[in-house]
Amino acid sequence: MAASSAAENELNILPSVYEVMKSIEKDTNEVAQKMMELKSQFQKARECIDRLPGTQHSPEEQVRLKSVLHQQLLIKTKLLSSFKTGHHFDFDSKTNGDLSRNSMN
Repeated sequence: MAASSAAENELNILPSVYEVMKSIEKDTNEVAQKMMELKSQFQKARECIDRLPGTQHSPEEQVRLKSVLHQQLLIKTKLLSSFKTGHHFDFDSKTNGDLSRNSMN
C-alpha cells in the first residue's frame, strides 16, 4: 500500500501544472524553473509507463494474450469446480475403492 501511494505522489502532475499556471499569471521569474520541474515529472511518468508489464506488445498481441489467458482461466475454473465436487476418481465396485493391482485378482 505504501508503494502505491508513493507512486501516486510521484506521478501527481496536477499540482505542478497549477504551480506553472500560477507563475505565468504572476509573471514571475519562476516560470522556467516550474516548467523544468513539470518536464521532469513527465519524464518520470514516461519511465513508469515503460516499466508496466505488457507495454512491449502491440495492441493486437495484447488482445490475443488476453484471449489465451481468459481460456486458461475458464479451464482452470472448470477443473477447480470439478475438484470441489469430489468427482476425481471412478472406483470399480468390485475393488471397493482399492486401487492396487493385487486386489483385482
